[in-house]
Amino acid sequence: MNEGFSAVSFIQTFLFICLPIFVKKDLSNYFFLEVLYTIFYLLLYVPIMITFLNHYGTEWDIIINQLPFLIGFVIMFKIAGLRKLKIKKLNLKPPKKEILIVFTLFIIAVLFIEFRDTYSFVSFEDVYSQREKGSNSSVIGGYFTLWLTYFIGPVLVAIGLVNKNKKILIFGTLSVIFVYGINASKIALFIPFLIIFLYYIKKRGKDIFKALTGVFSLLCLIAYWLPAQYFMISAVILMRTFGISGLLTYQYNEFFKENPYTYYSHINIVNFITNNYPYDQDLGFVVSSYFFESDNNANANFLATDGIASLGMLGVIIISIIVGLYMLYTKSLVDSKNSLLVGLVFISFSFIILNVGLFTSLLSGGFLFLNIYLYLYKS
Repeated sequence: MNEGFSAVSFIQTFLFICLPIFVKKDLSNYFFLEVLYTIFYLLLYVPIMITFLNHYGTEWDIIINQLPFLIGFVIMFKIAGLRKLKIKKLNLKPPKKEILIVFTLFIIAVLFIEFRDTYSFVSFEDVYSQREKGSNSSVIGGYFTLWLTYFIGPVLVAIGLVNKNKKILIFGTLSVIFVYGINASKIALFIPFLIIFLYYIKKRGKDIFKALTGVFSLLCLIAYWLPAQYFMISAVILMRTFGISGLLTYQYNEFFKENPYTYYSHINIVNFITNNYPYDQDLGFVVSSYFFESDNNANANFLATDGIASLGMLGVIIISIIVGLYMLYTKSLVDSKNSLLVGLVFISFSFIILNVGLFTSLLSGGFLFLNIYLYLYKS
């Protein structure tokens, strides 16, 4: 870690943090883009800038390591802000909501049967032991857990809010919280209430960016001033929520300066074709064991996994372009009728992609289904 940074580096980092704000004006007409911009900026981009400022030694090292992320962030959202693509949707009659509810009940039943012996709502002090118990899942159990946490549950919460249906809202909220008993995923306790909060912020015409900046700043101040006996709560808020993206990105950056790139072979379908993945374990385990003597899985955001791990700093630019194109494509499927619903659902997308790569978010996270749905069915 850098023993101390210069005033020049501090000012330069401050400028790098402020510069991407100018692209926000291109996104104001699309709620889901506002959501993605705000959460990426506050929980990914800013932590990376601050972490790199504190970990790299010279002014030049700080600049050359921060610059690709500045360029990538700006490019990503400038692409997303371009004019819509001309896509001819099929506009089929959408399926009934009851089908989704029945499927959700089926998933909950399957997961409860699989994890009935280890299912437990544990305190924050015991989350890692519970997470280890929940990690021994079947393939279908793993997919169902991710879908329920990040996609199906949030869709139900969003439907309940938009349609003012309290029963669906409560059912969707409880279905996401249910996941906490499997793997002690703290995000399962957080996502439904963030969706509800941003729904009311949006309905009242407030600025999402200003609202979340204020809330997150307040949370950081509260966590910082909490008494010592509440250390675990402070750690969850300050480190696991606001600091981890920057730290993991730094670790991936350092690891892949000394070790082979994956050239996208960490993506299963790419490795199936090329059989060129250079490591014996998944990326998270490989990077974690490089820095610590542990078997923790250091899952990281899309800039680290699909960017740095694939092609270093060039990879950061490439994945930023790809994510920007994905956002532009999704924007082209969104209209005034479904804009609010899609924006609420993408709150959970913004969090899964902070923990895994884009392609895992689309497939394992279930968001490919959302794009297919938007293409096939009427709003």
